[in-house]
Amino acid sequence: MKNTPPGYTVAIGEITEPTSFPSLAPALGSLWWTLNALPLGWTQFEAYRYFFGPGAVERTEAFLARDGRLQLGFALLGRTRLISVAPGEGGLAQLVSAPLKLVDSPEVAALRLDGSGAVYGPVPRYRRSA
Repeated sequence: MKNTPPGYTVAIGEITEPTSFPSLAPALGSLWWTLNALPLGWTQFEAYRYFFGPGAVERTEAFLARDGRLQLGFALLGRTRLISVAPGEGGLAQLVSAPLKLVDSPEVAALRLDGSGAVYGPVPRYRRSA
């Protein structure tokens, strides 16, 4: 994408801290890793796998080139949340794919699996049967 600031910032609204990455692949990998650990339904899981799962870098680059940012909504903990991917830096710095840091709030505390503020769940819960 021409004339865009370096790096990418990703976040899941009111669930994770905004986090900046030097390139799109680790940014999407971290979003996907974090989303895998959230209690998403099948339809949400499949939709986000398209945007953030394997092979998503090219699709997301095309979307960002056209629209400037990617924003997707979903329901979690009784409210609509917004997932965002945007060019530029604007959050915690992270270099490699790893779960995003959760915000420190009582409603998100139930999502913490290890007490550190990070979500861990590298293996998708949903798998298609053969």
